[in-house]
Amino acid sequence: MNTKKRIMMMTLALALAIFTVGCSFNFSTAKIEDAIMTNSVDAEGKPGNTVTSFPADASILYTSAKIRNAPDNTKIRIVWTYVTGNQPIDEISLDSGDISDRYIYSNLTPTAILPEGDYQVEYFIEDRKEPDATVLFSVTAVENKAASTDGAYLEDVHMTSSVDATGKPVDTIDTLATTGTWYVSSILRNTQPDTVLHYTWYDIDGNVVDSFDLNPEGATDVYIFGSFQVSNEAPEGQYRVEIRIDDQSDPAATVDFNVSASAANQSADSGTYTLYSQKEGGFSFQYPSNWVLQEYPENFGAMIYPAEYVVENENDINTVFVYADKGTGAGYTTETLLQGWIDETEAGAIENYAYVAKGIDTINGHEIASYSYSWTRGDYALYTTDVLILNGEDFYVLSLTATQDVYPTIYPLFEQMAISMKIL
Repeated sequence: MNTKKRIMMMTLALALAIFTVGCSFNFSTAKIEDAIMTNSVDAEGKPGNTVTSFPADASILYTSAKIRNAPDNTKIRIVWTYVTGNQPIDEISLDSGDISDRYIYSNLTPTAILPEGDYQVEYFIEDRKEPDATVLFSVTAVENKAASTDGAYLEDVHMTSSVDATGKPVDTIDTLATTGTWYVSSILRNTQPDTVLHYTWYDIDGNVVDSFDLNPEGATDVYIFGSFQVSNEAPEGQYRVEIRIDDQSDPAATVDFNVSASAANQSADSGTYTLYSQKEGGFSFQYPSNWVLQEYPENFGAMIYPAEYVVENENDINTVFVYADKGTGAGYTTETLLQGWIDETEAGAIENYAYVAKGIDTINGHEIASYSYSWTRGDYALYTTDVLILNGEDFYVLSLTATQDVYPTIYPLFEQMAISMKIL
């Protein structure tokens, strides 16, 4: 791949909230409404509370808007700018597809403390020179919490039904199902070079049922999570997870939670998962147990798909491919590998290709790159998301291609597969 190294202060990731409102309008009617900064977005992409400022140590910033009356394949650019410093941060382009009215949102994940001052986000439709909407906000000083402690500490520790591809929790819950995967989420602050976290899970009788260590490898101000895969149906009752930092005798955080067979809040992956390990490719991952797995060890790969979404004569649609690319990652960083991957994709003959999003995120201390785009094949409107993991001279790929209607259903399960991926 011919690549150019790009150094960024911040990573800008865009996600689209896909919902079924569909009409075709004249191009001239497309407009942006209700553009705001917000403290959160839900699973449907709807924003939480409107905010006008963020602290300088904010771990994530959201902007949200609605695109209205958009004709098919309307192009939208979202541009982030540090106004006080007269410094562009990043911009991203997306395609509206064939949905005329939808929420769109973007999140900014700083990799360092943000400079204080005024910022703005601008939304542009097509190639218009003037923004269709501008959102102003500020970044303010915060108390230096790190100065009050000699080591790492945790914030916002809670149980969640699942985490997304960046390791962020999707919700806060206190009752979990008796099967599936249990997640505890937190934000790690003031990480030291040798910081290690110790997770211990206790059952209803106070017995240890699992324990493991997490090395964030120096990553700080990041979301981290611990998970426990329930191998058999767990008895109902109250459970506990404790998180210790380094050699502390007392836990830095303790979370008590309930387990119930009738839990109202269950993870998107509350069904059982199966661990697949391939020595030829040198990787393992978990996939939904009711999916079909086909192995290709001679090609260092595997194919996984849900039988109910099979598309006749199109065996690569509604399918996940996992494979190792041996020896071709030498000399790359995660950033240059991602850009080279995007360049090669865009150079290919892809029908109605439209860039959607890209990002590099740290999950449990490891960098994972992701890249999404929309395209068509005949009568099929498709979305593809590729996840890249660089490991020395090798890199590993998880690739999902799905039809527009199936993508929202399969994608959360694909995220879990990517999060569970391990290099052997």
